[in-house]
Amino acid sequence: MTDPDHFSNPFSPSRWAITKSDESPENLLADDLIMAWAEDQISGEPRYIGELSVDQRGSKCNCRCTSCKLPLTAVNAAKPEFKKRPHFRHPAGAEKNACLVLAARFAALQMLKRDGVLELPRHRQSASVTGLSGKYYEAWVESPPERVSISNFGFNDKASAILTLDDGRQLTVRLVGRIEADESGANFAVSLTPTILLVVDEPSIAAMSPEDLRKRLQLIAVDGIWCSYWDNKALIDAAMDAAKREAEIALDWLGDIPDIPADISTELKRETLLHIKAKEILEREKRICLPSLVVEVETVLPSGHVLTKSKILSGHIAQLESVTLEKCIGRIRPDVVANAIPTGEWLDEQILIEITVTNTITEERIERIRRENIPALEIDISRMGGVVTEAEFTQLIIEEVAGKRWLSHPRIEQERSLLEAELADEAAKVIEQERLYSETTSTPVNEWARLYLDSVMSHGNIRANADDPDSDPLLLSNAISLVRRYAEKLAIHGYPEANDDELFRQRGNILERLLSLKLNKAVGYKLDSAWQVINAILQERARSAQWQTLYLIGIKAWLPTLNEEQTERVAKWRSNVLRSLNAGEHTYQRDRKYDRLLKLLFPELTNALSKSLGSGGAKTPPQLTSSLKEVVSPNTYGYEPDSWLRGRALEAWKRDNPEAAKQWEEMKPRSK
Repeated sequence: MTDPDHFSNPFSPSRWAITKSDESPENLLADDLIMAWAEDQISGEPRYIGELSVDQRGSKCNCRCTSCKLPLTAVNAAKPEFKKRPHFRHPAGAEKNACLVLAARFAALQMLKRDGVLELPRHRQSASVTGLSGKYYEAWVESPPERVSISNFGFNDKASAILTLDDGRQLTVRLVGRIEADESGANFAVSLTPTILLVVDEPSIAAMSPEDLRKRLQLIAVDGIWCSYWDNKALIDAAMDAAKREAEIALDWLGDIPDIPADISTELKRETLLHIKAKEILEREKRICLPSLVVEVETVLPSGHVLTKSKILSGHIAQLESVTLEKCIGRIRPDVVANAIPTGEWLDEQILIEITVTNTITEERIERIRRENIPALEIDISRMGGVVTEAEFTQLIIEEVAGKRWLSHPRIEQERSLLEAELADEAAKVIEQERLYSETTSTPVNEWARLYLDSVMSHGNIRANADDPDSDPLLLSNAISLVRRYAEKLAIHGYPEANDDELFRQRGNILERLLSLKLNKAVGYKLDSAWQVINAILQERARSAQWQTLYLIGIKAWLPTLNEEQTERVAKWRSNVLRSLNAGEHTYQRDRKYDRLLKLLFPELTNALSKSLGSGGAKTPPQLTSSLKEVVSPNTYGYEPDSWLRGRALEAWKRDNPEAAKQWEEMKPRSK
């Protein structure tokens, strides 16, 4: 370093002045570039123009160019004011451009020596490996930026130096241009001493003050280019390990797994790797997600209809006791053998696991697996291109059912046999149903209606005498079965309501009462006459009153034998029903669900059943219907209408509803 006693403070602003504010080195034109640094001709030490005294102006500076070694002249040295900055000047006619660049490098090295500190840039190394799939995996490792202290500094030449750091490491610093750095970087890769290239190719640096040079040197060091490095091999090894780890994560690197022949194909190596990983995963997790087991059978009926039946054992997570890799089972060698703990419908059993990477499992191999009569599961990763990461492979095996299928399972044949037996029974029933359907549809519906009514009447009469000591319970059972048989025939023809118990099952049912009225004798009762059946109807509770309109229609149509008193009683009954309906009450509003069937069974009631019932409301005049007009004839029975309308309101209603008013007038009782 320069002797501090030789100069006054070289960094004092009073030593030199800049008269133009835009004359910083970065703003100078090429013709204005100056050389502020030179070399002492005797000692070889660096000399900065700002450090020279008055006695060292001109040729007395005793300095030379660091590049061409020509003597230099100190211009404007130690002047407080000047038009052109103090600088060193070459002899007239000398080429100076190359000298400026080399002087800049020399000055940078000297400043590095003077400061004794260097900011080392980060150093990166990469490495790559080729996976089993042929894919490349690259990784980078990095030594971070480092601030080092220099304990010893030795110049090699005007553009390089060997530094010894505080920790004993040595480092070659070489100052070069950009093109030179790009071209020569490889030449330093085998250097015994770690080497860094600092790109210094700006002539303006030769004109910088020590302070500016120090700042510029820090920036240059950050962009330095490493040609060789102390721990280069360790970094390369670390990068190689990282690249291998990337391939391992992608399950694309076999690594140092023993007992793997070196001469096997890459495809087999890949499959072997996956088998090993599957075993590792299953051993670690001790569980596997098994897919559902689905068994389905079918049969074709003579009619061409297809019947199917299926059984599903829902998939589940099976807990494992042990896992073995490529264990021989009979004549096969599955990829993995696992023993599962029983769960629900799934039994304690051994499971063979085949892992498919590229080639599908042949039918011949599947048949050999089936002959062992052991559950065999395939995990197919070919749908993922044969490439999965370790995390994806773990998810596929442990949590998912996608890509899994049962190659064979003893339960399949067991369940198939059970299903086939059940399907055979079901098919026989369907065939019989189809035969009955064909037979039924070929017979007119009126014939089934006749047989149905006959069976209802027979059942009613048998039930009426069921309490007799000599009655046979089997007769009643057979009788009701016959009713239901004919009801099914009617159902096929579109009358499913024929099988409703309310029509025929218990005493006092709808059909037996209508038959009693039609036949003018009691059916289903231990009674003699139709009137006795009517009297029973009149005694029943209100909950069965909705069907009374049916019986009134039947009395009108069939005219069972009644005396005068009985006729008067029926008349009052009709009057009460009509009055309730016209008032909008629901006591006698019947459900129309049987009307269509009753029209079939009793055609003579069709017209009456087709007509609507009264629909009057609490404040609405009655809309008298023709069906009730026939049920309650004003020419036969007296009638007292409700008086909800009076005076002008009644007259207005008559004008607005002429047809209803006409019926109203016809229904009025005759004057006595």
